[in-house]
Amino acid sequence: MTLPNFLVIGAPKAGTTSLHLHLRAHPEVFMPELKEPRFFGYEGEGERLKFPIRTLEEYEALFAGVTGETAIGEATPHYLVYPRAAERIRALLPDARLIASLRDPVERSYSVYQMNLRNKGVNQGVPFIAAIETDHNLRETYHDMLRRYFERFPPEQLKVILLEDLERDPGATMRELYGFLGVDPGFRPDLSRIANPGGEPRSKLLHRLLSDPKLRGVSRAFFPEPLVERLRALRSRNLEKQPLRPEDRRKAIDLFRDDILRTQDLIGRDLSAWLRA
Repeated sequence: MTLPNFLVIGAPKAGTTSLHLHLRAHPEVFMPELKEPRFFGYEGEGERLKFPIRTLEEYEALFAGVTGETAIGEATPHYLVYPRAAERIRALLPDARLIASLRDPVERSYSVYQMNLRNKGVNQGVPFIAAIETDHNLRETYHDMLRRYFERFPPEQLKVILLEDLERDPGATMRELYGFLGVDPGFRPDLSRIANPGGEPRSKLLHRLLSDPKLRGVSRAFFPEPLVERLRALRSRNLEKQPLRPEDRRKAIDLFRDDILRTQDLIGRDLSAWLRA
């Protein structure tokens, strides 16, 4: 039986797609192509689209291609969110190393808000500040979610980075993570590609077409990789970031202030930049 010895546990909209891409590129790292198996979050219900891996046998099959790699892992950012994921991971993978990426919670909330407008129509026509006050998904905080892991795993098995680290100096951040996983930190991945960019679509029709799960599945199965990459690039170029208004940021900071202060004490990082309007 081959199971992972590391997991990227979150947070959603905090750079985990890029982490999956850059970690998977390392020759001493094995990660399945499927991002977000969500195995440790499955509660015995839900559609296959949301929980693609539901049994231990299916989970083991993800790692059938391991050929002696040192670090074996997967990335599911919602493991930080699911209430019982930490205890389930502890039960099955007590020695696993865990990577969490955090992002300024106001910026992350706004990114989720834009994603919901883009993909689902949630909060359509509702201003961000009004939406954040009524939608609990836009108010997810870090401290209590992270504490579940700090209570169950020794600190040497936990690595918390900030999205700002990855954006400011991706090379140094990846060297640090490679070292944490026990693989050659001198490997240099291609850091030029921006994975899973945010924003609102210039053309909603084009976005719906390029984001259709069936089309994306067909393209990965039958199209050559260069063409798949061009389709990804076209989808990214169709997205335009809408900046968060300063007055909205000032109001939103108040909702996250206490959690930011508690989180910085928990992880031992200065997060005062997140409190600046």
